[in-house]
Amino acid sequence: MAGATALLALVFLQGCASLRGDDGRDAIYGDYLAARFAGSQHETKVADQYFDRTLEAEPANPVVLERAFMVSLNGGDMDRAVELARRLTKIVPDHRMSRLVLSLAAIKDGNYKDAQKEIGSAEQGAFVALVGSLTEAWAAAGAGNEQLALEKLRVFDGKPAFGLFKAYHEALIYDLLGDKKKAEAAYRVAMDASGGTSIRIVQAYASFLDRQGRANEARAVLDQYAAMAPDHPLVKSSLMQLSSGKTMPPLVSSAAEGVAEALYGLGSALAQDPSSDVAPLYLQLAIWMRPNFNVARTLLADTYEQKKRWADAIAAYDKVEKDSPLYNNARLQKALDLDRLDRQDEAVALLREAQADNPTAVEPVIALGDIYRGKEKYAEAALEYTHAIALAGKPSPSHWSIYYARGICNERLGKWPLAEADLKMALKLSGDHPLVLNYLGYSWIEQGRNLKEALAMIEKAVELRPNDGFVVDSLGWALYRLGDYPKAAEYLERAVELEPGDPTINEHLGDALWKVGRKIEARFQWSHALDMKPEQKRIALLKSKLEIGLDAAERAAPREATPAGS
Repeated sequence: MAGATALLALVFLQGCASLRGDDGRDAIYGDYLAARFAGSQHETKVADQYFDRTLEAEPANPVVLERAFMVSLNGGDMDRAVELARRLTKIVPDHRMSRLVLSLAAIKDGNYKDAQKEIGSAEQGAFVALVGSLTEAWAAAGAGNEQLALEKLRVFDGKPAFGLFKAYHEALIYDLLGDKKKAEAAYRVAMDASGGTSIRIVQAYASFLDRQGRANEARAVLDQYAAMAPDHPLVKSSLMQLSSGKTMPPLVSSAAEGVAEALYGLGSALAQDPSSDVAPLYLQLAIWMRPNFNVARTLLADTYEQKKRWADAIAAYDKVEKDSPLYNNARLQKALDLDRLDRQDEAVALLREAQADNPTAVEPVIALGDIYRGKEKYAEAALEYTHAIALAGKPSPSHWSIYYARGICNERLGKWPLAEADLKMALKLSGDHPLVLNYLGYSWIEQGRNLKEALAMIEKAVELRPNDGFVVDSLGWALYRLGDYPKAAEYLERAVELEPGDPTINEHLGDALWKVGRKIEARFQWSHALDMKPEQKRIALLKSKLEIGLDAAERAAPREATPAGS
């Protein structure tokens, strides 16, 4: 459950569910409300219980059936979803999503004619034109009907946005059906359209080439991708497989896997919009069609992380198989999600396990440093970052963030010479990354050093990130420290607009407003900062400012140098 408020709400609705009117309607309505609320909180099992109670009373209610069906679908309970889909289509025969699920179930069972019949019974529209056509194409491919399969894909003709998608699935279908010449032509179209930047297309084409006895060409395709992303676990795994002399398996070896690939592609596209609630649904369907689909499981976890559904992300990562190239990444991300749930001991133990399994890996060490830094354990974090730097070897641009993170830790520990050296190295390696420009420039201004250079650095950071409230705050605070209070207030008001919920930025704005004579507004900002749960060490000073004003309060307790958001 997503917190105390949600828990209380569910308890209340459970109470409603227990109420009994003369005709039982109150109880039914209470059950339905409780089911809907539990579903909105992603408590699938609880929602199922209340939906079942509602359906006992009203088994043919299409609204309740549809709600229950969608909760099961989003929760990944596909056996229940299929059962509810069958019930729903008896009442709403052309229900699109139900027909899709029943079509997919038929493909899983190898009943390709039934699959085509199911999707053909769905209400027509954009949904069926896209998802239904792909499902019908793969059902036809499963039945060995190449002509019908390609005919179904023609729905994408004249739609440039789907050109790559169509070429890729044409290639997979030709490959599955053994039409080598047409498969290669379609793979080349897909490779050209993607610019060789799609790992799925690269893997599929490399596999095709290798299975034709053209291992050198397969390696060249993989090497081209590796030049862009040398550490990508999937391309590294494929290259290792080639080196071992084992023939690469096809990316898709059945109609069920083909439609899973289509559903994954749709889910991946939808996941580009963090606000989308549909992406996880398509990914759940993809995993149902291909249970060992670790790429889809990883993306599903990522979509949960975007919505801060940490427990759901952990559950998805837990299902990534140990022999998958993506397992180490899943373990790393799971540790970070455990930390977000304040389960730090479990997170650290998991990362130590990852270290023990691969002592030369840098990523688990960096993650440990990040966890310690997030908990303000700067000495422990600095040790981990030092270890990571040693493992990384010769400094390269990709290492800038390690030096930056260690620089922050050393600055917080009062080890400025070490911090400055790290931040300068991070600046050099990153090519003037705005975060580094901001932090180093801010620190210099707080120390009264290199003022002209420092201000120019922060101004450049703002140019690079004009909508980053923390960076804009740094410029405003730098101007404040340099005595330009009117301009400081201008930038700090902008920073508060961009990051209204940060107590440090609100406190900074209050200070600037006080200096330009807007004392009522200044007190409002300080009071607002207090309401935002600032760091414990700031509370006494904020209260002092409210009681006796800025100047007297700061004489009693000088301000510490702390960039907002760092």
